[in-house]
Amino acid sequence: MLSYVFRNPSRCLIDKVIPLRALNRYSTHVLDAAKRKSILDLNKKYLACEPLSMCTAYDYITASWAQKSNCDMILIGDSLAMTSLGYKSTTDLPFDEFKYHVKSVCRAEGSSLVVADMPFGSYETSHEVAISNALQLLKLDSNVASLKIEVGMHTKDKYTINLVKEMCSRGIPIMGHIGLTPQRSHSLGGFRVQGNKSYKEIKELLETALVLQDAGCWALVLECIPQKVAGYITSKLNIPTIGIGAGTQTSGQVLVMSDMLGMLPGGVPKFVKQYSSIHRVASDSISKYIDEVESGKFPSNDTHTFKIKNEIWEEFINHEQS
Repeated sequence: MLSYVFRNPSRCLIDKVIPLRALNRYSTHVLDAAKRKSILDLNKKYLACEPLSMCTAYDYITASWAQKSNCDMILIGDSLAMTSLGYKSTTDLPFDEFKYHVKSVCRAEGSSLVVADMPFGSYETSHEVAISNALQLLKLDSNVASLKIEVGMHTKDKYTINLVKEMCSRGIPIMGHIGLTPQRSHSLGGFRVQGNKSYKEIKELLETALVLQDAGCWALVLECIPQKVAGYITSKLNIPTIGIGAGTQTSGQVLVMSDMLGMLPGGVPKFVKQYSSIHRVASDSISKYIDEVESGKFPSNDTHTFKIKNEIWEEFINHEQS
């Protein structure tokens, strides 16, 4: 009978945690009120076996919510194409439009580490174009700490594997993304669970994760992978795994904010827990506003209007009537 440990106990030993050097303070350094988390900070938390939290954000408001809640990481996901902009697919999202949202998210203050997706079309043309686009994203705002790239199986997607290696060698922090990769949903046969069909598929997923670790990725997103498979992959890596639809044995979790908060009507994927229904609350509130406008309850003269001194108003009326 096959047996294994999902989480390597040695990672929790104090002698495995690399001590952080004292931060040198220079006269040009400005101490932020809320110090941004770094990749090193998150790796320290990972080594201490503390779960990592991540959620998406698409603009200043949603990013402010995530920052206020002290989420470890904010992902500016290309899912904003459908959740915020009304596109039918993530592949419809123009790169320039995505960059606009990256800048908006980064204006929210807080300690969360910011990761930005590489949208479809921003890295497939050539390595030169991909690196140029990656640098554009990083230079939009100094708070963009890492980029995330969707990667296919290493046996088929040698282009992206080599691109990740090239980017990491140039000092560009990369979070890999394997399993269900929405940008490749057509080639995957739709939005389906990965790594559950055969021994070969599981083996390729594991090998791809290890190849990406060797290429320099500091973390991996595992999407729509059976819990046992995701747990086993996590146990074989020395970098954090962030699960979405991958069970409890990953190093952390990520959810799309519009899913978890019920910001849009309709159902959500099986792996989502909906913590609120902002769509219902917002719709009900706007309906109430319309009712009060039509019935004359809003605005209230005592509460929502501004006053003028009687003598000034009388002076105005007298001049008008003279």
